[in-house]
Amino acid sequence: MHKFRRRLTSMLAAALFAAAALAPAAAQKRGGTFIVASEGEPGVLTAHLSTDTSAVMIASNVFNGLVTADFALQPKPELAERWEISPDERTYTFHLVKNAKWHDGKPVTAHDAAFTLNEITSKTHPRAGAWWPNVDFVRAVDDHTLVIHLKAPYAPFLILLGNSLGMGTLIMPKHLYEGKDPKTNPANRAPVGSGPFKFSKWERGSHVELVRNPNYFRAGKPYLDRVVFRFVPDAATRLLGVEKGELDFLHAYIVPYNEVERLKKSPKVQVVNRGLEMVATNEFLFFNLRNGPLKDVRVRQALAHAIDRNEIRARALFDLGRVAHSHLSSSLGWAYSDKFDAYKKRDVAQAAALLDAAGYPLKDGKRFALRLTWDSGKEVEHRTAEIIRSNLRDVGIDVTMQTFDRATYIEKTYRNWDFDMAIQNSTTGPDPAIGVTRSYHTRQILKLPFVNGMGYSNPELDKIFDAEFSVFDVKKRAAMWHRAQELLMRDLPGLPLFEFPVLNIASAGFNNVISGPMGYLESRENISQK
Repeated sequence: MHKFRRRLTSMLAAALFAAAALAPAAAQKRGGTFIVASEGEPGVLTAHLSTDTSAVMIASNVFNGLVTADFALQPKPELAERWEISPDERTYTFHLVKNAKWHDGKPVTAHDAAFTLNEITSKTHPRAGAWWPNVDFVRAVDDHTLVIHLKAPYAPFLILLGNSLGMGTLIMPKHLYEGKDPKTNPANRAPVGSGPFKFSKWERGSHVELVRNPNYFRAGKPYLDRVVFRFVPDAATRLLGVEKGELDFLHAYIVPYNEVERLKKSPKVQVVNRGLEMVATNEFLFFNLRNGPLKDVRVRQALAHAIDRNEIRARALFDLGRVAHSHLSSSLGWAYSDKFDAYKKRDVAQAAALLDAAGYPLKDGKRFALRLTWDSGKEVEHRTAEIIRSNLRDVGIDVTMQTFDRATYIEKTYRNWDFDMAIQNSTTGPDPAIGVTRSYHTRQILKLPFVNGMGYSNPELDKIFDAEFSVFDVKKRAAMWHRAQELLMRDLPGLPLFEFPVLNIASAGFNNVISGPMGYLESRENISQK
């Protein structure tokens, strides 16, 4: 059975690649510019140093991975046109396309892929610690054959490689990075990739412009002449830009939810209800477990009882999305469980009792003060923060609001650990071993973006994280993840707030605005003007 599945995987990969190559380019209108709104300006234009949305949105158009994924979250070819998996599920052999070139004209080879994984991803990417320790070796056999050997079977390995946001697996040019520090390489800000669009210019404080790669290895693509990423931190300005035709795309995290019903009626706009399947994003209230009262689990549980997540969904999301009842998104159905959420209904009395028991009685109507931090580019987080402040005031907790531009927010929260509570969306997919482990494993307590900035550590949970990925029996693996969810909802390093509604806003004049499960982070090679 394993042998048949491996052969079938390779055959399907080759068939999918061939079908893509034979798709008639003439069916698509060529030309045009697609303008994407970004809530913040990135620090770099590559994906190996950060999982910041604003950086990866750009990098995914400049670079390619070995594989990508379809809407069923199954791997499909990109730089690797086919692959085989060994009988023991530990050795992956990838056969790369032979016509891919870097934007400077040099050929893309398996040596680039091996160098990327061995010398860049493993050493610089903030989430590499969640999976790289299980890699035994990565080796280029020849110019177009790459072998990755794992120490133990890893059930979601192929989909991990296709996750451009979370794992830093976009392939980089060895000839531009070898012998140089990947953290400071000038190519991080003027990238040279193999993707459908080439870097053109970066106007600081304004936008990044990419132009069509005429030598892209997928014949006929891309259809657009340019993709522009414009930095627009103000929500009102973004909405006006879309309605005036100055912006063509608002991704799901920055959609003005209160305007969705009105926008649906506009002939200038399309609402696209897909594109977050790969990332399975929840919004969280993360706690800094190093700071004062938050060290006590009873305090964190009290906060969870005091916060009305139903009110947040109603008022911050305008009744869109759904309340999150786990540290996993409900879209990960095989592993998800909501039965460990003891905070489904707001209980102010229970919150007060827990705070009293933790040694924080009311004194003149107050118990203690906490800071609440969020990214100023996201209005939904602003509305959420206002509700949380009001809720916590009811139990005597004085909340100071702190909002920063995206770069400052990341620096303070994840690199300096200078926060008490932080509102932050976090991906939990496409597999919890990829999306969840990196946020709560002790090994991931690092001063790097979007890992375990809370300082949370639970040895039992670490053991689950270190074992579950090698379990191929879905029921057994799901049981392990149920226990993980139970521990996380008990310990509360962060409180799940809501699951994001899948709503992207785009100009009506474009086709294929969302063509894959990465949505806002995917390549724009399939977009064309109507």
